Amino acid sequence: MVNVNIITQYSINESPPHFMNFDYSDYKELALELYLNDPQLQGNKTDVAKYIYHKQGLLESIEFETFRRGLNHILNKKIADQDLIIENVKLAKGKQKGQDINRIERKSFREYARVENALSEFAKAQLEIYKEHGEALKNIKLKPLKRSLTMSGAGVIQPTDLHGNELVDLPHNKYDFNVLAKRYKFYISQCLEDFKSKNLKKVAMLFTGDLLNSDRRLDELLNASTNRAKATSLVRYIILQSILEVRNAGYEITIVSVLGNESRSGKEMPFSNEGLSDNYDFIIMDGLKQILEHSKIKGITFGSLDKVEEVVEIDGKNWLVAHDISKMTSQQSKAQSGIGRYSLNGIKIDFMIGGHIHSTNINDFSARSSSMVGANSYSENALNLAGKAGQNYFICKGGRINKIAVDLQDVEGIEGYDVIHQLEAYNAKSVSKLDTNRTIFKVVI
Repeated sequence: MVNVNIITQYSINESPPHFMNFDYSDYKELALELYLNDPQLQGNKTDVAKYIYHKQGLLESIEFETFRRGLNHILNKKIADQDLIIENVKLAKGKQKGQDINRIERKSFREYARVENALSEFAKAQLEIYKEHGEALKNIKLKPLKRSLTMSGAGVIQPTDLHGNELVDLPHNKYDFNVLAKRYKFYISQCLEDFKSKNLKKVAMLFTGDLLNSDRRLDELLNASTNRAKATSLVRYIILQSILEVRNAGYEITIVSVLGNESRSGKEMPFSNEGLSDNYDFIIMDGLKQILEHSKIKGITFGSLDKVEEVVEIDGKNWLVAHDISKMTSQQSKAQSGIGRYSLNGIKIDFMIGGHIHSTNINDFSARSSSMVGANSYSENALNLAGKAGQNYFICKGGRINKIAVDLQDVEGIEGYDVIHQLEAYNAKSVSKLDTNRTIFKVVI
């Protein structure tokens, strides 16, 4: 029987080799499999032909030499076809890889361009606000700095975890920009009242992070970049009033700020100064620095604003200032471990402060402040932790560090910093906007 499929591969005027006048269709796939994969026959076409010839009992159907030549002819063609397929697959894979690389690069560029555009608009809004506030401050009149030789020591104000754009609406805790302005104003008043009674000379304001929450999602950043710029400016405006109030009380002020985790603008949580400085804490404090330097107000000095941790000398003592993501201020043993880490690098630490946990914890060698926010749905429902709003301040005199925690939970009836006009200008949300009119069915007995 003649194999029609094989014969038709030749032209009409060209006769197939005589050894092709045999039906190899039942043997060609087997021959290729044996040639490629059989460990004993692999690579030897003659041995493959012998194996099939005797295994299939072809002695009476075709001479071995004829069968060998025909099978060899088929194997050469199939091997060539397979090599061609392999090369085509390689080319296709290379082409697909190139397409994938181009697609990824285009996607990365699009996302980079979107972020760059958003941040560019953010920066433009901030620069306008810096200029406006700086010019306005040139016209204010402040009391002269205190120069009494009988004054000594320093007061330390530690604003931390303001979370300025957070909204809380619990039965026992409300928080928005208005509440922040009241709690912050009351806190500063308590600090200044004590500083005056202790006859202190200078004040350090040590900001320990999370001044603002960030959304950290690209689409939300793009859709709300203007609002984010305005919310940042609103928090900066409240802090600015606190700085001016302390300065107007006659104190020289040194301001240092470290970076928090919730206020980072990126998705990932970096731990280096360079990585974490992409942070709303830095944007807020650097803006304040520019505004106050532009205003030419004397008696206000800025230290570092872009560090995860910083060491500050106050009244002869070295303070470690951190947002404290590693929770060194949670236990004395952890505080001692943090002090030891610096000691190994030749830096003596006398005291450390932090925040982050939103719960007051004061020890001999460390102090953790609570937050301006107090309890929220996450802390209560997810962590099962009750909490109160509060902030710490410190009296440093004669080598002693007195640690005071201020309860800021109930500020009803207390006048806060100016925020109403700014709320209207920035169209910021408040707890009152969360209220809806509801009809409640009551059964009265």
